[in-house]
Amino acid sequence: MPSRPTHAAVSQFISNIIPSKTNDVQLLYHVPRHPKYDSNHARVDQIVLSVTPTPGVYKLIGYEAAERAAQEPAEAAPSRPPRTICFLHRPFTLDRRQVRRGVLVSASHTSFDENLTVGWNTALANQLKMNVVESACVRGYKGDPDRKIGIVGPTSMERSLLETHIKQEFGTVEASYEGASDDIHAVAIMNAFHAEEVHRVLEVARQHGWISADEQAGQHLLYLTGQPRESGLATAKEHGLSVVCVGHRAAEDWGIRYLASRLRSAFPVVDIKEVYEEESPIKEKE
Repeated sequence: MPSRPTHAAVSQFISNIIPSKTNDVQLLYHVPRHPKYDSNHARVDQIVLSVTPTPGVYKLIGYEAAERAAQEPAEAAPSRPPRTICFLHRPFTLDRRQVRRGVLVSASHTSFDENLTVGWNTALANQLKMNVVESACVRGYKGDPDRKIGIVGPTSMERSLLETHIKQEFGTVEASYEGASDDIHAVAIMNAFHAEEVHRVLEVARQHGWISADEQAGQHLLYLTGQPRESGLATAKEHGLSVVCVGHRAAEDWGIRYLASRLRSAFPVVDIKEVYEEESPIKEKE
């Protein structure tokens, strides 16, 4: 059987998929605090992935798991809990007191949003049959000129078929709007949905020749995003765009599923667990 990967190997793999950013949370968000800890030698039996810290996450990374392992008969289970790494997208309410010794918690907020939700998500673009090689990146958001908030690229598909593919990817659609045409020539996957972003997408598509420059140019463009916004929808309707909003949490869950699938392929001997549930509130200090 192949040897178990190390903390360092798993962390490097995650950072290759979700590149670190200076204005993001630390990838190594909660590092085991004991003198003998060495990421190059600490082995991994289990990786737990979740958007936020939840009761289910704490059951896997907390002291409850250690107590369960200790109570099991020796022939039924090992005397120690699985050696674990946890990945969180929004780690801000993590109660570090509940994380058992030896567990590494890694995290990515901004970069995860950029690369694994409805932003510069080339993996999702490929799944939706976009031409990623010819696609353009939309940059700049909330004072960060380098922040990648979307990908716009050519395709050739009926709107109804494209929406079916989107539902298959996300499992749900929170809101949708049929534009002026069912013939889609370009798709925008965007992490924001205000009037300004709709105009930026239209300009990118025009510059690349994927849509025409007339008043209803957007009729052949589909705008995929997370949260519905009134200003964005009003502008999209004005220019004839089709719109699909999958919801903020559904977009985050897609990223967790994708990262889990990549980890399973890379580390087949590791048990990969995904947790999809509501966040657990931090316990008040007594």
